[in-house]
Amino acid sequence: MSEYTITQMHIEAARNSTDDFNLFHDKNRWHKIQNNPFQGTIALGFQLGCFIEDQVNKSAKNYTNQLATSEKPQVSTQPLNFSQYELSFAGSVKTGDTIKLIVRDGRLSTISDIECFSNRISLKANGKTVLLGYKRETSDHLIKGITNLPNFDDIINTRDRTFITPEKYFLKRKFMIVGNAKNFLTSSFAEQSEYIDEFDDKVSFPQMYPLSLLSSALLERAQAVGQDLIKAPMIYLSHKLSIDKNVLKTLKSNHSLNILVGPPIKSDDTDSAYETHQCTCVLSTKEILFHAEIQLAPLSSLTQ
Repeated sequence: MSEYTITQMHIEAARNSTDDFNLFHDKNRWHKIQNNPFQGTIALGFQLGCFIEDQVNKSAKNYTNQLATSEKPQVSTQPLNFSQYELSFAGSVKTGDTIKLIVRDGRLSTISDIECFSNRISLKANGKTVLLGYKRETSDHLIKGITNLPNFDDIINTRDRTFITPEKYFLKRKFMIVGNAKNFLTSSFAEQSEYIDEFDDKVSFPQMYPLSLLSSALLERAQAVGQDLIKAPMIYLSHKLSIDKNVLKTLKSNHSLNILVGPPIKSDDTDSAYETHQCTCVLSTKEILFHAEIQLAPLSSLTQ
């Protein structure tokens, strides 16, 4: 597949369209992060996720395209109405880096009684793998997010940036904005008119756009609990994301998203400092748009 070069303008478009205020992406303040090993700004994790989404959409090896072009297409017995992203971060992408996605042949299988078509992917920056994992089309959610959800009415009616007790789920309310989604697509080298074109009355939000709003929800939760984002920043280790494609199709501009971020779940490994946040997005219609499991680690644990 084609190669693309990340610039600061791509990073600016991504952070502005998702309200991600992490200093790792801030051209004026990245140096304030203590012991920052990157020595400059880096691309957003969800920005790279959008790049993966768009590149897989273009690949002849994705589920839909292999149905049309393969001599022996793999055909699911159930509708594959959900998308899953299982992404592990192995490095960073800096300004000036050239990125390219490798998409492997897909395979139809069953995981936990859920039918899946899976493409293994790897993202390379300057020829070095910085992210790897799977993009799957599935018959149901593989990632379950918050399993003990509060009452939907409580979620919908709770004030923004509030902790819902007793589980202490942090609620962040965001809104689908067409202009932001177009800028987010541009930040990821996608042709925005393939998703959104007002002249043709077409609005098809990319899957990664609502998922990317998790970044600001996580940052605002960190601030709410008093975490110091300069002295004790966290970095992504992995994203496990699951989105309902049929629900996504119903979204229009200004549709509200109620994003719940669960408390950190510490690693069972006493030698590991990583933690996992389970997340779920509920719409005002009481439908679930996505589930997520975001694994983070203190920057200090990786630079020691």
